[in-house]
Amino acid sequence: LPPAADGAAPVVRASFDPSLPPGVIPRSQWARFGPNPALADPMLPPRCITVHHDGMSTFTQGPVSASAARLEQIRSYHVGNRGWADIGYHFAIDPAGRVFQGRPLTLQGAHVADRNPGNIGVVCLGNYDEQPLTSTHAAALDAFLAALMARYRIPISEVRTHQEWAPTACPGRSVQAYMNATRSRSGRLASA
Repeated sequence: LPPAADGAAPVVRASFDPSLPPGVIPRSQWARFGPNPALADPMLPPRCITVHHDGMSTFTQGPVSASAARLEQIRSYHVGNRGWADIGYHFAIDPAGRVFQGRPLTLQGAHVADRNPGNIGVVCLGNYDEQPLTSTHAAALDAFLAALMARYRIPISEVRTHQEWAPTACPGRSVQAYMNATRSRSGRLASA
């Protein structure tokens, strides 16, 4: 297949990816093109997880197609405007609680400057300075983070938000407050 106009390799459609956690929607369901591995380092063994928000406009629960379009918009910006290999995040969770595959875990992410080696990037779709995190979204975030922690033996002390690594508003006030609560001693993620 010829390369895409944005320089990325075309997506190879596959119905099943055994490396994905169960229930994750594969990138073949939303991405127009595949990553350009020449522009990314290989991923080191996962040792931490960072939670983000996309920080764009508010985004509420809608059809899968709306989340897919938003992910493609983010991917196109990361590739075209930033010159990255692909979308910067490994996974995305939409307000309906659906989890999408982003950049393959075989490639290092591009989501926290100077902190990407071994760091799994998870983005919540929406702007959580302007909208609340719904209970559905929060439950999906907890469940998915717990699954990643178990799969890669990542301790809760290594589950952070973007602003805990760098001076930024990301992941927004609502997600930051939730992450503080869920990781606390009596929080849902701490007891997972």
